[in-house]
Amino acid sequence: MKKFFTSVPFQSTLTPCIYKPVGNTPLSYEKSHSLPILNVINNCTEKGEEIEVVFLVGDNENIKRNLEYVKKSLDELLDERQLKCKIKYIDYPDSDDISVMLELYGRLIGLCEDNDEIYSCITFGTKPVPLVQMMAMRYAYHAKKNVFIGMIVYGKAHGKMKEIDGIRKYVTDKAEIYDMTSMFYMDELSEKFCRMGIQNPEEKIAAMISGMEESGNEC
Repeated sequence: MKKFFTSVPFQSTLTPCIYKPVGNTPLSYEKSHSLPILNVINNCTEKGEEIEVVFLVGDNENIKRNLEYVKKSLDELLDERQLKCKIKYIDYPDSDDISVMLELYGRLIGLCEDNDEIYSCITFGTKPVPLVQMMAMRYAYHAKKNVFIGMIVYGKAHGKMKEIDGIRKYVTDKAEIYDMTSMFYMDELSEKFCRMGIQNPEEKIAAMISGMEESGNEC
């Protein structure tokens, strides 16, 4: 099954925007929203398909409020593409303590199954959370059968403070979404080169990076 993992935004104010893909045009989604994983769902599913969306939900009032907001955008996309969707939630304490992150890791790998296609957005969450997501994907890729890491994305919004009706607000001017999937597979290949005892693996890695740059890194 295709599974889409994303943390819920923790910002106090969300400004919907259109995330423009950088170097990967298939990630386009011409609709304003605040959840980059929607770009992935829009481009990596077939109409009528059954999928699973997993929200990582920190114990924070902003996050809880934002969850209800982003779910509306998700529901709209599900209706547009006639997708059958099962939603799961992974709640975790508002803490970066190592025990909290390890427990989160354990819960994430518990959701991974044989034959899964995994898609992940690492935009939101405190700094350790995207690392935990990457660890869980590596586990699934190695420990489960026929697991495919479909896409890993990162969204970035640009804006500034403006005065609107006498109130200073943060206004988003533009937003971008980056496909980071090749970094996952490059890490995998680098590890294999080292395990195999290949001489001068740096040269092979450099050649592969050059090839990716020339191809534009498109899916």
